[in-house]
Amino acid sequence: MLGYCLAVVRRLALPALATGTVLAAAMTAALVLVDGTPWSGAAPEALAAGAAVAFAFAAVLTVTTVLGAARTARRYGLTLGPEAVALPSVREVRMPTIEGRTAFQLTDSVRHVVEEDPVLRVDEVTAFGHGILDLTLRGPSASTVFVRVRVTTGPKETAAVVEARPAATYKQLDAAACWAVARVVEERVARALRTETGDGTL
Repeated sequence: MLGYCLAVVRRLALPALATGTVLAAAMTAALVLVDGTPWSGAAPEALAAGAAVAFAFAAVLTVTTVLGAARTARRYGLTLGPEAVALPSVREVRMPTIEGRTAFQLTDSVRHVVEEDPVLRVDEVTAFGHGILDLTLRGPSASTVFVRVRVTTGPKETAAVVEARPAATYKQLDAAACWAVARVVEERVARALRTETGDGTL
């Protein structure tokens, strides 16, 4: 949890600094141009106000983001870590090549497992084909997550890459929802591929 909190703070530092800087500049201009305060007197006051706003901005968003992420992690039985902040959230499944199965057949198996899973709530399948599966899932807190699964099979290895990102751009702070959904989809993909090997307990 501490690693996740620090990662959130690092992510919010630049937006908070930008917000504080803009406010400080606007306040300085208002004090100088409207009130006639000298620059030497206006600047320290404006900088102090900008720093306070930047700190409050970062603190409030950090607390709300961490609380929401903690609820999401509990819901899916996961442990928060710094990787839950990254967008897009990317997970990989790799195993020895599955003989006699094409990428299309493996993708079809993945699709069935994901669509029939009681935890994952599929809104829509937007693309399905040879090694391609794109779908939108309803994540926690009414968020909608876009998930892309790419399945490849070669002479030595079968691999699946799961990528999750918010379906709405204004949900960029809801990275934990994408991370949680990606983790669950990763597990379902691994289950589907193991089933194709004939060993569901591998």
